[in-house]
Amino acid sequence: MNATDRLSELFMRFPGIGPKQAKRFVYFLLREHSHYKEQLIKALEELKFTGKQCERCFRFFGDKSNGNAKLLCDICESESRDSSLLLIVEKELDMDAIEKTGSYNGLYFILGGLVPPLTEKPSEIIRIRELTARIHDSLKAETLSEIIFALPVTDYGDTTTEYIEKTIKQIVGIDKVTLSHLARGLSSGLELEYVDRATFTSALERRS
Repeated sequence: MNATDRLSELFMRFPGIGPKQAKRFVYFLLREHSHYKEQLIKALEELKFTGKQCERCFRFFGDKSNGNAKLLCDICESESRDSSLLLIVEKELDMDAIEKTGSYNGLYFILGGLVPPLTEKPSEIIRIRELTARIHDSLKAETLSEIIFALPVTDYGDTTTEYIEKTIKQIVGIDKVTLSHLARGLSSGLELEYVDRATFTSALERRS
């Protein structure tokens, strides 16, 4: 396999990228000036050594600190965030989109996927063990008062919500925590990563 075919194969591993798009990326790089390619290589090298995953919310973040590597992202580290609120999202892009709205000041948990209807092993698809451990620790610290579900308004999103609710209700003390959902003002099938400020703010304020 030559270099262009190998690079095309690597690009095809990107979400939503097919063979034709992968080839376009390769031809684009071949046409670009060497300075651009050097910058791209440098950025990838930096990502390799500075890209970290938060141990609390599982968000990926860049860590350029010296000495010991950071274990938590800036949001989880911040003392100004409302630790009584935990908002559950599917992926990093959802979290980024919500942060851009400036309407939410609590903490997050990224599931890393959604549970398909009728699946037999949902625990292998989402971070349910990590989520229940996070909730359990927050209950022990008496910091958590509300869990907000911010998942897509789809069959997968509904199945995931039902599974999580059923699982976490088995945790001792969870009856003291409110389980709420964004208002159905969000359009059916809407990806949260595309949500605008007004829509999200309204859905958050009218959560139930």
